[in-house]
Amino acid sequence: MAVGTGTSGISTQFQRYFSKELLDYIQKSLQMVQFANKAPLPAKSGSKTIRWFRFDEPSTSSIETLSTEGTKPSAERALSLANVDADLVQYGQIISITDILQLTELFNHVEQAVRVTGQDAALHADSIVRDKLGSNVSGKQTRAANGLADYAAVNSASAADATVEFNDLLDCATELRQNNTPTIGGSFVGVASPEVLSDLMKTTNWVNASSYSDIDNLYKGEVGKLWGIRMLESTNSFKTDGSDANTHTDSGTVHSTFVLGQNAFGVSDVASQSPYAPNVYVTDGADKTDPLNQKTIVGYKSFYAAAVLQPKYYVEMYSKTAFA
Repeated sequence: MAVGTGTSGISTQFQRYFSKELLDYIQKSLQMVQFANKAPLPAKSGSKTIRWFRFDEPSTSSIETLSTEGTKPSAERALSLANVDADLVQYGQIISITDILQLTELFNHVEQAVRVTGQDAALHADSIVRDKLGSNVSGKQTRAANGLADYAAVNSASAADATVEFNDLLDCATELRQNNTPTIGGSFVGVASPEVLSDLMKTTNWVNASSYSDIDNLYKGEVGKLWGIRMLESTNSFKTDGSDANTHTDSGTVHSTFVLGQNAFGVSDVASQSPYAPNVYVTDGADKTDPLNQKTIVGYKSFYAAAVLQPKYYVEMYSKTAFA
């Protein structure tokens, strides 16, 4: 009985078929910059530093009882003006794509490079704000989860004993109210890692964002609320490893949740060069550095700074997580 020729005997004629549908790659959930006080730096301003100002808090110490009719107070109330400075720094990144790659490519690498560059710029801006809030800021409000005393206690405790509890966010909100912190749209805003939010979602009275009556007005990344604090998820959260409470470490086990009021921090806004819409350049054509036009360069630059404007207007809460 005759047997037909099968594919195994002539396998060299077969090649792989490449799907032109690109798979999504990992992208971080970024939340911080949307709550910043954005200060413009106009072109030709003669400065590379942005300065924010704030007057002193209300006080009754200079108010007098006027016991005699027609007399004025014996002293005057002095105004005090404080300032916060941030020096702008220029950042940039480039991706080179050769002419041979563009000739033989299966995918549009220039288009992908533009997309990746914009996302890298946004991640960088978010990280600058995150690290500024977690740094050793004078007067910063800090709390520790689960009734623990401070960062050191959280760091030395087991995860089970340092997990966020029901009333921890209430304590953060109460501290902000004590400081007369202005709200953001009527609420305080919390930014936490997915692991910490997993612990919070298991507590009493957690309200999922999907059950809000005004679901169309959710913040980017909002997942729910507790004690009136609208909670947002960030996969670029601030974590530390115990040796330094003020320096981010990707592998850290101590998580920082930031509970924010209005004007807690600020960022620069240089005309159209916002971190979320960076100025991306695509450069091609022969020149002295590339006389044969062998490369296309995709890159971006930004001129950026972030600063804590009022440390009393945010709380950094330390915790570990039960998520495993």
